[in-house]
Amino acid sequence: MKIEETESTVIINGFEIEGFIDEEQRCLRCNANLFYFEEYDTYFCALCNAWTEEKCGDSDCMYCLRRPNKPIPRRGR
Repeated sequence: MKIEETESTVIINGFEIEGFIDEEQRCLRCNANLFYFEEYDTYFCALCNAWTEEKCGDSDCMYCLRRPNKPIPRRGR
C-alpha cells in the first residue's frame, strides 16, 4: 500500500482524501494507524478498508447520508 501525506491530504494508492493519519489511534482489528476522512467526519482503517464507527442513524446527518460502505473505492469498478 502506497501512502503519501501532505498538510491537509492523504493519498492512499492513488485515492486522495482531505484528512490526516492519526499517529495515536489504532485499528482494533489489525493495529494499523487510523486515518481521519474530513468529508465524512470519521476515522477509518486503510488496511482493513473499514470505518471505525457505524453511521449515526440521523436521517438529516450530512456526513453519514453520503458515506459509502467502504472508505477506499475499488479500482476498475
